[in-house]
Amino acid sequence: MANYLLTKSSFVRGVQCQKSLYLYKNFYKERDTVSYQQQAVFNRGTTVGILARQLFPGGIDVTPESIFKYEESAKRTQELIAEGKEIIYEAAFIFEETLVAIDILVKENGSWKALEVKSSLSISETYLLDAALQYYVIKGSGLPLEDFQMVYVNRDYIRHGAIDLRQLFIRESVKKFAEKKSNFIKEQIQISKATLAQDHIPEIKIGEQCFHPYSCDFMGTCWKGIPDNSVFEIGGMTKRKMFELYHQGLVRMTDIPDTLEISPSFRIQIDAVKKNEVIIDRKGISDFLKTLHYPLYFLDFESFMPAVPVYEGSYPYEHIPFQYSLHYKDTKGGQLSHKEFLAETGIDPRKVFAERLLNDTKEKGDILVYNKDFEKKIMKDLARQFPEYRDALRERISRIKDLAIPFAKKYYYSKIMQGSHSLKAILPALAPDLKYEELKIKDGNTASITFESLQTETDLFKIMEALDNLAAYCKVDTLAMVKIMEVLEQL
Repeated sequence: MANYLLTKSSFVRGVQCQKSLYLYKNFYKERDTVSYQQQAVFNRGTTVGILARQLFPGGIDVTPESIFKYEESAKRTQELIAEGKEIIYEAAFIFEETLVAIDILVKENGSWKALEVKSSLSISETYLLDAALQYYVIKGSGLPLEDFQMVYVNRDYIRHGAIDLRQLFIRESVKKFAEKKSNFIKEQIQISKATLAQDHIPEIKIGEQCFHPYSCDFMGTCWKGIPDNSVFEIGGMTKRKMFELYHQGLVRMTDIPDTLEISPSFRIQIDAVKKNEVIIDRKGISDFLKTLHYPLYFLDFESFMPAVPVYEGSYPYEHIPFQYSLHYKDTKGGQLSHKEFLAETGIDPRKVFAERLLNDTKEKGDILVYNKDFEKKIMKDLARQFPEYRDALRERISRIKDLAIPFAKKYYYSKIMQGSHSLKAILPALAPDLKYEELKIKDGNTASITFESLQTETDLFKIMEALDNLAAYCKVDTLAMVKIMEVLEQL
């Protein structure tokens, strides 16, 4: 069995950037650390892929014991095909020193079909490129493929009873696209193999390819010469415009001339760096504060988004709310009180979440959130799912106000915010004593992944620890909003 030089992932990496491919093959340990969130995405893909096997049960799994033994999987695949086996999971093929492994290889009505499973709600350009490579290698290996299909999650599926896999998954043929890409695939394989044969790192400058289709995991290597307060920290600016400035030699914000025509939002950020001062629009802040009316609720939700619906009446990637934190002040200088909700694990939290939320916000007062679209969507979904609470939830929605507005509009901007107006970005500028770094859970994505993982956790001590960490995180979110509001009022 032939050895291989490229895999599907390294091939796609090479299409994105040949330098990244070379670094990956020769300086693998220099990669940036895979984030907890990114690893969760990988795990989700694996889980959905295994679930999709039930579309064709009874197959033989040739997944190797380690990633270094795929030659054995390719050999075993050929043996199983010769033996007349008709369903193979992770069937591996090697052609032109390129390895691919297909999620499901099945023989239907005497013809072979390859199925690649994705945990997404649609087929991206990168997924199509994946498919084209796999089709090229499998056909080149000598297996006559009648069809190549992408299997992905149906966004319109709503769970009623047990999961219906035929409704959950969509199967779509991409064979015609794969055939059209055949010459490109062949050329790209040769280019990548030539790159790997070099004895030096390709001289490729940073560019938009660093972010598309994926953020490169060698940013720490290629970008280490980029200084703080560079043009890449201008929030809201397109990558194309950033690199346009960069290639003109305008690397730092201080390099940008005052005569350059640029949007007011960008100019505020640049001026904050140039003048080394906080930019404050006191009238803008005052006008915003006039739209708020005490008593004030400071509210923050946390949710998780299972790819496969776990509760009756839910749909793929639905935001399932499991936690909220609520601080309350009856007057501007009044006493601060706090209420919270954190769902039990293993049960549908939505109805009790709605009930508790309505009870805790039944008194009059504006409901202050940070980036209102998220909380509004959660409440609208709850209103749809529980008609008995529809009117009350709509009333709460009508009271929502958005604390992000003065920061999105740059009424307050500090270079500490690095072009972002997220809660995590503005807190160090306005309330530096309140720190997320001291928490075990530091962001919403981690909170979401943590709670989702608890649905299958059986260790009570791990569950208790995770719930404590979740409660601490969410409480800081709303306390941060209180502190930010106090600063705005002082200004």
